[in-house]
Amino acid sequence: MPHTLPLRRTLPLAILLLVLLSPVQAAELFYLGQKIPDIHKPWNSADYQQLLDALNKVDSTQLNALPRRSGEFTGPIYQRMVSEENFRPQLNIYAPLELRQNEAREALFRLKELMRLYFDFRAVQQPYAAEALGLMSYSLRQQAVLFTLTTEFWMTLSASEQSNPVRLQGLHETKAAAAMLTSSALDYLGLTKQFGREELVLYSAELSKQLPGLFIHLSTDVRAALLQRIEQLAQQHTYSEVQASMRELQPVLLSIQRDVQSKLAAAEAQPRQAPTRSLDLSVPTESAQ
Repeated sequence: MPHTLPLRRTLPLAILLLVLLSPVQAAELFYLGQKIPDIHKPWNSADYQQLLDALNKVDSTQLNALPRRSGEFTGPIYQRMVSEENFRPQLNIYAPLELRQNEAREALFRLKELMRLYFDFRAVQQPYAAEALGLMSYSLRQQAVLFTLTTEFWMTLSASEQSNPVRLQGLHETKAAAAMLTSSALDYLGLTKQFGREELVLYSAELSKQLPGLFIHLSTDVRAALLQRIEQLAQQHTYSEVQASMRELQPVLLSIQRDVQSKLAAAEAQPRQAPTRSLDLSVPTESAQ
């Protein structure tokens, strides 16, 4: 059973967060004595790092004290963690693309660290089940944003830069990380002993919304394996609601799969152009004499 905060800790927490959420915003915000970023504006990777430092200190000294998804006082902190508004700066086309790509990568790294903080696989049941699963589905969205920016950046490179081993290695690592995150996201659907039915049902619905945006960026073999796993979940998962979410997801992913395969086939069918001769701008021999 998860531990609960002693009553003497609950009242100061409530008072603290009532001040935090008041219309008059303070210059600095604190959560159980630890400074946290402003929850009234989008967060970047530095804000996530500040929150991570604060929550690590809180978690090391107090049980069951991390912000809750639907907590009366801590809910707004958690909602900022997984807010769609946090993606706006990364998707701002007026900012340098490479900087936005790096920011997305750093934000994803810190989200994974937050997941490690919220997940506790030593526990018989997850003490932060809803919060941990919410962070996982949000991380899929962040991974999709990173992949979109990576693709856009890749298209700006010259042919020689695209063939650079360092560039190719970076692209390979991004694809491998996306495949691993996607596989892990589906693994959690099978942990019916550690997560409650309500949490898994909500999580499966969130996955059905987030996976298509990432699915299109995955490699051919990973997409095929993912489709097989989703078909299995749609037929065999313990909870009928999860099966329903996976069945709703299947036609969306199959449509993406057919579209990608069609475009790849069309590209393969294109005749290869013979290399063009470079323009000779040298001075003719007769003219040079």
